[in-house]
Amino acid sequence: MADVTTWAMLLARWTEFARSAVALPADGAGGRWRESVPAIIGLQAISMALRDLDKHELDEGRSLAIDTAAVGVDRHAEALAGIWAHEPWPDELHGLLEDARSSVTDAKASGLEWCADDEQVSLEHPAELISYLVAAGFDGDLYLAAPGQVVSKCCPCAFLHDADGGLPDEPVIDAVAAFLAANGVESDDVRRGPPRQAYRQFDFARGGPVRDMVVWMGRDPRPGQPLLVPVILGGQAQPVALPQRRGKPVDPPPLEFEADISDDAIAEE
Repeated sequence: MADVTTWAMLLARWTEFARSAVALPADGAGGRWRESVPAIIGLQAISMALRDLDKHELDEGRSLAIDTAAVGVDRHAEALAGIWAHEPWPDELHGLLEDARSSVTDAKASGLEWCADDEQVSLEHPAELISYLVAAGFDGDLYLAAPGQVVSKCCPCAFLHDADGGLPDEPVIDAVAAFLAANGVESDDVRRGPPRQAYRQFDFARGGPVRDMVVWMGRDPRPGQPLLVPVILGGQAQPVALPQRRGKPVDPPPLEFEADISDDAIAEE
């Protein structure tokens, strides 16, 4: 049976969950907390429903769902601002609001990620792929591991993002998958969600790179050399440096993941 999940169904499911799960203090500023209950439930429900978007195909309804969620977050934030106008906001409320806004940002940024599935992967220059996608009218973003850069197994090496955070057209996905397959990366396992970046971090006192650190791309940059570079942004081709002429490839350093990122967060598309 086809998945007929809608944004309203997702939001209703998580609203009920949040209503049953929220525990609020009953003393001190209890009155303000009780007034805040609808906004607290709403923010939690929006955050959880947005995280469910990538598990369900809403097709053209996805962009509207994200816009609706963003309006809902603003409305709940305005309600809380009125309730706590003469008192400092509790840290818990700041955390809920920040989490909800981050969920909106992540949903807008969502796309398809391929990871290296061999011990060492090095991509060729993607000039032909870029030309094809731009000519085909692709208006999203594509990040690839820098040409000639050797990355290790499970390291992100490609991220494809449509303009509204939905899935790009099949020919676009197929073209990226074919390019990766020609470079030794199979497309059986594809992660769907917000983008991740890998930074090659150096300790020159020890003689060079010490780790490749995988983090969320939308968060603050980390020290080191970013391994994924933009090759298309907003449908516009970006300059991509040619790989340097080198001798025998150097083994990549150990791969590590920041605390909130799992190295097994790969789900079949």
